[in-house]
Amino acid sequence: MNVRLVALSETAKLLGVSIPTIRRFIARGELVTVNIGTRRMISSLEVDRILRFGVGQARPTKAHIKAG
Repeated sequence: MNVRLVALSETAKLLGVSIPTIRRFIARGELVTVNIGTRRMISSLEVDRILRFGVGQARPTKAHIKAG
């Protein structure tokens, strides 16, 4: 599985929302980020999780991730 880091702007495009919405997701803890220097990036796995389960849903357990 290829995991890459994407910028907030690309994440917004992939999820079909605005950058301020992405920032709200981050502030509420609904989207996990990785800091690379001064940049805030998001794992492609995290974007996939949001696309599959939606925002505000409980995070899937490792068992769900392996089964899916």
